[in-house]
Amino acid sequence: MARWQSANLLHTSVAGRRFWQLSASSGDRFTVQGEKALLANDALPSGAAAKDWQTLFRPKLNIAWLPPEKVFLRAVQLPAGDATEISQMVELQMEKLSPLPVTHVVWSFYAMPRPADKPDALQTVIVIIAARSAVEEYLGQLETQGFLADRLEAPGLDQLLAVDIHEEGVWLIPGAAGEPALVAWCYGGSVQNVTLVALPNGQERGAQLRTQIEQIAWAGELEGWLPGTPKINLVANSTEAGFWVPIFEQAGDEIRVVAPVPEAQLVARSAQRCANGGSTNLMPLEFATRYRQQFVDGLWLRGLFTVLGLYFVGVLMYFGALYALRIKYNRVKSDLATISLSYTNAYKDHEQLGILEERQQLKFAALDCYKAVAEHLPEGVTIDDVHFDRQKFELRGSAASDDQDAVENFNEELRHIPNPNKPDQTLFAEVSPPTFPQIRNNMVDWRFTCKLKDTGSE
Repeated sequence: MARWQSANLLHTSVAGRRFWQLSASSGDRFTVQGEKALLANDALPSGAAAKDWQTLFRPKLNIAWLPPEKVFLRAVQLPAGDATEISQMVELQMEKLSPLPVTHVVWSFYAMPRPADKPDALQTVIVIIAARSAVEEYLGQLETQGFLADRLEAPGLDQLLAVDIHEEGVWLIPGAAGEPALVAWCYGGSVQNVTLVALPNGQERGAQLRTQIEQIAWAGELEGWLPGTPKINLVANSTEAGFWVPIFEQAGDEIRVVAPVPEAQLVARSAQRCANGGSTNLMPLEFATRYRQQFVDGLWLRGLFTVLGLYFVGVLMYFGALYALRIKYNRVKSDLATISLSYTNAYKDHEQLGILEERQQLKFAALDCYKAVAEHLPEGVTIDDVHFDRQKFELRGSAASDDQDAVENFNEELRHIPNPNKPDQTLFAEVSPPTFPQIRNNMVDWRFTCKLKDTGSE
């Protein structure tokens, strides 16, 4: 039972429906947490009996009590054995026990404990029988109300088990108006007969029940288990006892009133017995299998819808973020388009300023070159052509054949001319040696190239 965390029990009767909610306590017992009376068309408390994924971690047990007028009870004495053996022995006697064809009923049983002082005594087994059509109809009604039962039990059984019926006599548990009365006969330390007696409404209920008890007593005398006049043990509260006691006293019967177990306690006992895996379940196997499959399918569908919902939310968030980024991108793009023209114009102006500065530097560099040449040009040496191209300063000229040394000295002096802007450096980074490509009429042509060190960037 430890695996069950909570339970629901639904009781349907002529007076209406009662719904109990129970929780499992630390002492492995169920306690009633809530109770609600319902009319025939009232809906069950929202979500009380429904099962979802939380049921996997907090198992919930749904129990339904079959209306008592749809149940038949029988008592049979069988040799002691385990549940499987008892089930097989009951099945062999179902033709005799069942008031309906065996193929048209569902049945279960409850094996009552044997007396401790009689280890060899037969075991009393209470057989619970119900018409299959009635069970299926009732389960169909529960399905429309959203109550998928895990167990289908017979009412009155737990009241019978809760009362100490080891004292010999007939034990009478009258039902409410319109419901059958439970009659159990205990003799020889065991229950010899148990049945639900259908009774009409009104004052004739007492006389009808008295007649039924007499008929069962005659049958008990014939079968040999009733030794004499039965003693009536009435399990009823004071109000019910006020109706039943005069009826039996007028007939001369010995009657004793026994206080019944409170209904909330009966509900808790029933839930505990069902949670312990008792064999009294009237639920057809095909219904239990279908309910289990519906539960599993429901979990898969809920999981699938949850995943799809999360995916849909994720897609919405993605497109929302994408839309926000697109708006930001368009804003940046618009700002960029606004400043692009200004940036282009500024860059153009910057480049033009660079060109002008370079030109200015080249002009001063050319002047420095012309000044250096003018100051150091030896006599007798003439310059025929000067070509200045950025960092390259090319000189071409002529001199007398005897003045070649003067040209070479002029070339050497240019190598060591300091830079006016940077006195620690020379004006020219490199001065090529002079060449004399042609000699004519005692005149010689000369040329060489000077390369400036620094005249600015291009």
